[in-house]
Amino acid sequence: MAAPPDLLRAKGLPLLLLLLLLGASFGRSSPPLAKLGCWFLEEAGGGGSGMSSAPKQRPAILFLPPPGRRLEEAALESELPPEVEAGLAFQVLDPSGALWGGQASATPPPWLSPDASEAESSCEINAYAPQESHVAWAEGLAGGGGCPRALERGKWLIASIQAPDAEFGVSSVLHTEEAPPWKQQDGVSSVTTTAAVLSVFTRTPRLESRLGRPAVLHCGFSAPASAFSVEWRHQFRGAGKVVLAFDGASRGVSVAEEGAELLLDAEGGGASLRLRSVAVRHEGTYICTVYLPHLHAQQALEFKVVEPPQVTLRPTTLSVSPGARPQLACEVSGFFPLGASVSWKRRGSGAPQDAFLDIGDSGHRQAPDGTFSFTSFAHLLPVPTEDHGVSYVCHVGHAGLGEAGVKKAVVLHVAGSLGPSLEDAIGLFLVAIVLLGVLRSFFRWASEEKPKLEKPKSEVSVQDAPKTAKFSRFLIFLFF
Repeated sequence: MAAPPDLLRAKGLPLLLLLLLLGASFGRSSPPLAKLGCWFLEEAGGGGSGMSSAPKQRPAILFLPPPGRRLEEAALESELPPEVEAGLAFQVLDPSGALWGGQASATPPPWLSPDASEAESSCEINAYAPQESHVAWAEGLAGGGGCPRALERGKWLIASIQAPDAEFGVSSVLHTEEAPPWKQQDGVSSVTTTAAVLSVFTRTPRLESRLGRPAVLHCGFSAPASAFSVEWRHQFRGAGKVVLAFDGASRGVSVAEEGAELLLDAEGGGASLRLRSVAVRHEGTYICTVYLPHLHAQQALEFKVVEPPQVTLRPTTLSVSPGARPQLACEVSGFFPLGASVSWKRRGSGAPQDAFLDIGDSGHRQAPDGTFSFTSFAHLLPVPTEDHGVSYVCHVGHAGLGEAGVKKAVVLHVAGSLGPSLEDAIGLFLVAIVLLGVLRSFFRWASEEKPKLEKPKSEVSVQDAPKTAKFSRFLIFLFF
């Protein structure tokens, strides 16, 4: 007997809802979760000595859900490592995706993958206190008022993640959410949810360039405020200076060193520094700082100038007589930084043997552009005849030349060892052609002048005898 329609409808509605829920759960995969081990740094007291000791560090962990996503803290507690204490696990809400490589993506970057080693990335977390900036190009952002009371609520942290091998680094100011009253009564979760308020990142944490070429030092940021200032500072060997500063209040550049340009993209969060022509003085550490009203974060970039040397081996041809002691000079010029090396080798004529009496160099010289030069000398032992055809190699190594370096070689020619060479034969042939041309021109001239100078034998005087003798000696000189 068929069931009444009302009964079917009564049983079918819950069944339909159950099927829809199951289908939604199977069709929706859980979002990928990136985890990153960190160190939470705390300033340690000095004790009774009155001197501060090294910062205290404790294991911590960052949970980084995909940009725009949030996970329940209870679901994350099962992912906590045993060494992480309660309150040192943070879920970071990052809508901009700055912590995921500077862009919104559903796939974690390689340095956040589970297979990434600790050597590929480092993470530090520090306490942070909002405060007004006192640099000239950021003072106007706050409008002259003090720190708002709203910034004093909750807890502020700053996380710095560095992955130089993956060409990425980011510093993010984090603000912890205040737990609602009902949650405070139920107890505090081991995972604290924070929000990335200001993130400053770079895709060029380590950059190299040759001299005279343009270079772009990347700096990006994500921030909710439309008013911001940017500062680029250069540090080298303990000395520092501001090379470029953008005042967000006046919307103008306050400081700009010659050859430095700001590639500002307010909508896309770009504040990169462009060096029009790289010089030796540009090497060092660059710090990109982005200021908001009462907040700021920064990223440090290492910039190196690497210019390979020009290598010249002199003499370019080496032709000596047996027993000679020639000297070779390998000129290494126009390189930066210091650290160029020169080695000498002998090749050919059987097994290698010691052929150098002494090897030395002239010492380094620095040009006005900051590059270095020096010359390496190799004094050879007396050259035997059997060394004809041996080559001497100058091998130069430098950071700008790669692992192979540069090699310059010269071949030794010992006179009389194997008779005239091909070059000697060609030279003699050319000399013979020139002499033949001279003789033909002379005899043609002599035959044309003969009728004019012809005299009867009886008229030949004694004065013509010296001329005839000179002509005879000239012929003898040409032929012999």
